[in-house]
Amino acid sequence: MSVDAADRQLAEDLVEALQPAAARWRAMFGGACFYLDDKPTGLINDGAVFVKDTPAAAEALHGWARLAPAYPGAKDSWRLPAAAIAHEPERVRAAVLAAAAQLPAPRPRPR
Repeated sequence: MSVDAADRQLAEDLVEALQPAAARWRAMFGGACFYLDDKPTGLINDGAVFVKDTPAAAEALHGWARLAPAYPGAKDSWRLPAAAIAHEPERVRAAVLAAAAQLPAPRPRPR
């Protein structure tokens, strides 16, 4: 799947803001999925960053972000405010790290 230029740049900006954590992204679901320590932690779609809803993410993001689906039919995730990465990168970083800490470790892939 193809990621448009705006979502690609947003994904790159997010990965940079999460450094030195082991963050990466890849095209998925018509947008981008981002990973922290190989855990799928959220999505970037239509110019917005969505962080998986975990208790720690809810605590960090309640009142600042809002719950919304990243695409039709998706579970609700925390949709970060526009330009959150540019204006409050430390808050974004803290919320994403908190969410990832509560996600299960990825399953080993069969060889």
